[in-house]
Amino acid sequence: MRAVRLVLASLLLASLGVASWVALPVQAVEVVGHRHLSPSYVQEVTGLKPGSPWLWAWPHRLKPLLQNPWVREARLERPAWGQLRIVLEERTPIASLVQNSRRYGLSADGVLLPGAPPRTPQIRGLGEAPLAELVRLVELFPKAQEIRYGVGGYQVRLEGLWVWGQSVRELQGWAELRRIGPSASGNPLGAERVYVYSWGVSARR
Repeated sequence: MRAVRLVLASLLLASLGVASWVALPVQAVEVVGHRHLSPSYVQEVTGLKPGSPWLWAWPHRLKPLLQNPWVREARLERPAWGQLRIVLEERTPIASLVQNSRRYGLSADGVLLPGAPPRTPQIRGLGEAPLAELVRLVELFPKAQEIRYGVGGYQVRLEGLWVWGQSVRELQGWAELRRIGPSASGNPLGAERVYVYSWGVSARR
């Protein structure tokens, strides 16, 4: 008798599962907050698309989407029966970085974004890119046109001026002095290159 009850319960659950798939499908999926990713891509990756079972649409379906470097956060909402809304917060590139002959966007939290459109500053260098330090340099020099990195330190190209420093900390100190004025930062008018050291600044025309 117990075995019969188990069979009947299993059949009931199976029937409910089929009914939830057929009787209450997803009618519409709205994707908001997207700039780089397309709504069709979001639906394909998550499997949340019209015709799929609405009752089976749970937040864990967003996990594959969160593996995309462009996606910072994602949230699933059910605004009405048969309706789904996927809310995205995408990362935004603050610079372009060339690495292994490929161009990436660099986000403010240090994530490389494939397929990002080129923008300034352009970042190039040798060896593994120190992403956190490069993000800090972009913050310190928002008008920089180019940033280079390597074993010898960092170079920042501003309008008509190259600035070199062995560390981001030294360049940060120089940037803070520069806001006061050219003379305070050791950057006389007409200088084309500035070398920032722990002991001072050297400028050359």
